Amino acid sequence: MRVRVPASSANLGPGFDTLAIALNLYTEVEVVLADRFTVETKGFGSEVAVDSDHLCAQIAREVLGHDNVAVKVSSEIPLSRGLGSSAALAVATAAACGAYDAFVVASELEGHCENAAASYFGGLVVGTKIDERYEARQLSIDPAIVAIVIVPEVRLATKELRAVLPTTIPFGDAVANLGRLALAIASFSDVSQLEVALSQDLLHERYREEVFPDARGLKELLIEAGAVYSCWSGAGSTVIGLFDRREARRALGVVQSGLTAFTFGATAQMLEVDHDGMVIFEDEADE
Repeated sequence: MRVRVPASSANLGPGFDTLAIALNLYTEVEVVLADRFTVETKGFGSEVAVDSDHLCAQIAREVLGHDNVAVKVSSEIPLSRGLGSSAALAVATAAACGAYDAFVVASELEGHCENAAASYFGGLVVGTKIDERYEARQLSIDPAIVAIVIVPEVRLATKELRAVLPTTIPFGDAVANLGRLALAIASFSDVSQLEVALSQDLLHERYREEVFPDARGLKELLIEAGAVYSCWSGAGSTVIGLFDRREARRALGVVQSGLTAFTFGATAQMLEVDHDGMVIFEDEADE
């Protein structure tokens, strides 16, 4: 079975571990039974060691009870950049292995479900764990919204970026984040209602910027180019800006020119919101 899923940008400012959007970069996975575990990778991820710790092997054992599978992966999603590469691979592999619910399998492996939900359902999603089950819902999003992502060459490990977060936060910061998140969710359906202030976060971004301080400058670059929303993408190093598509082409040129001021390499590209989520190709006639 062959499965394709989109990338995702999670948190989106104040929606830490709950909010994500699917973007039109894709990971495609094909799985067939074999004598032993093998992975053939094209695109991003080809440098990952092929052993029993490989994410595809972990997923296969979870779904099938063994990892005697041959896996083919083709990925447009860069690793360790905050674009949901591991969640996308987990969802696609679980589905290609025949999982009853690839969203749940991937969420359990990740420990949070917003990235998996975006890759599985597509669009703008909100999700969390309630008691012992993962729940996600799609939210309304204005078709006029497009994203510009800045992807630095700098890799940031999610585990390390979680380690810098505080174990407690001030009550006022929590209230402020809840207010911004509520207003943001209510505004995504109309791009004219979005504003940069709604994307400001007090739970994780300022702590993570101690590790990657240039993220502040990248967010400001997006705002100067006309972003109505600007924040980290997941645990970075990517930052994302949301734009009215009528302004996005001009804004992309501004952002690309502005990147020359930074000391590290980075690319900027405009991405559409993916509304299809997971797509399963069972045979060539389905394409």
